[in-house]
Amino acid sequence: MVSFTYRAVERLPKQLEKGVLYHSPEFEVAALSCACGCRHRVMLLVPDSHQVSQQNGFATVRPSISVCDAVCKSHYIITSGQVRWLAAFSASSTMRRQIARHVERESELQTWTSWIRILIARTIAGLKAMVGL
Repeated sequence: MVSFTYRAVERLPKQLEKGVLYHSPEFEVAALSCACGCRHRVMLLVPDSHQVSQQNGFATVRPSISVCDAVCKSHYIITSGQVRWLAAFSASSTMRRQIARHVERESELQTWTSWIRILIARTIAGLKAMVGL
C-alpha cells in the first residue's frame, strides 16, 4: 500500500519519487507519481484546483485526484498520506461535464462582452449627439 509524504520544494523535480507529494507554495503547484504505480506524473494546481496540506510530514489533497490523461484512469483521495481509492471516472462523462462547463462559461463571457459592446456603442452615439456629428 502506497502512502504519501509531503515535501515542500522551491521547484518541482524532473524525477518524482514514489510516495512523495512535492509542493511548491511559491509557484502554487504540486506533483506526484500516480498512486497506482504506473509512474504517470500527476500535476496539481494549488489552490485553483486542489488544496494541499501536511500533518506530521504526511500529505493531504482535496478534492480527489482523477488521472484522466493516463491509461490507468486512477481516481483517489490522499488523507494523512493514505490513499483511498474511488470509482474511476468515465472519460466520456467527465469530458461531457468539462465541455458543458466551458460552454456555460463562454456564454457568460459572451453575454458580458456583448453587454460591454452595447454600452460602448451607446456612449459613442451619445457623445456624437452632444457634439453634433
